[in-house]
Amino acid sequence: MKKMKLKNLPAAVRRLFNRPRRFVYHRQLIPAIWDENKRMRRLVSNALQMLAWHYIAYIQNLGFPLNDSDIRDIFVHGSSTNYYYDDFSDIDLCIVADLSKIQKMLPATDMHALMKSFLHSFLRNYRIRICGRGVDIEVADITCGPTGNKVGSIYSLVRDTWLRAPRQLTDAQIHTIRRDARQKYRQIAQEYQQIVRNGMQGDFVETFLMRLITERRADYCANIEQPVTSVAMAFRMARSRGILRRLKQRATQLRSQNFNINT
Repeated sequence: MKKMKLKNLPAAVRRLFNRPRRFVYHRQLIPAIWDENKRMRRLVSNALQMLAWHYIAYIQNLGFPLNDSDIRDIFVHGSSTNYYYDDFSDIDLCIVADLSKIQKMLPATDMHALMKSFLHSFLRNYRIRICGRGVDIEVADITCGPTGNKVGSIYSLVRDTWLRAPRQLTDAQIHTIRRDARQKYRQIAQEYQQIVRNGMQGDFVETFLMRLITERRADYCANIEQPVTSVAMAFRMARSRGILRRLKQRATQLRSQNFNINT
């Protein structure tokens, strides 16, 4: 493949290569959320639990059979509970519940898709920020296990304790992961160059984006205890540089163009 010159690419794409390609790894958890003993600050915990129960009440008010007794745990997970958080890290909130009565009510319905639709409808009425960060809410069926098949560190708000504590990496481990992640990120950025340069169409863009997401998901499943890997960090670097956002925007634009009318 012929090597392209950066000067022939749009300025936004060139900036992807001019910025430092690295991921951030901290020596402490987010101070606004966690105290010096790695316990969640009470005000933050109260706010998250209040939000979770408000969301549960929203589902109940829609008429779906979800009782308070069906809630088995409420926990946070993801980068906000670990040392690899960045400015883009949301607080990932998971409600583990017995959804069997809802499944019985709607036997042919995908529960995950149904809960996602509830969330989108719920969040239309709110702009929630906790410690300057957005909050993502998921309801996981208890059949997925007590941790809802989540990877990495997990902190139970109900029990006020770690179900899976974060494990800090050594400097040598971080160096290796950063080096490999930089190489993987550069490959993603170069492929993104090709998409922009050649004006690739919707199916190609969506396939490329889905491949990135699938690779990250497979990597997470293979590293459930410690999700800080070169694949995961390269994905986060691509996200922080705006590559994923631009890919999604392009896919949406191309997918929608047949339904638009220019006057």
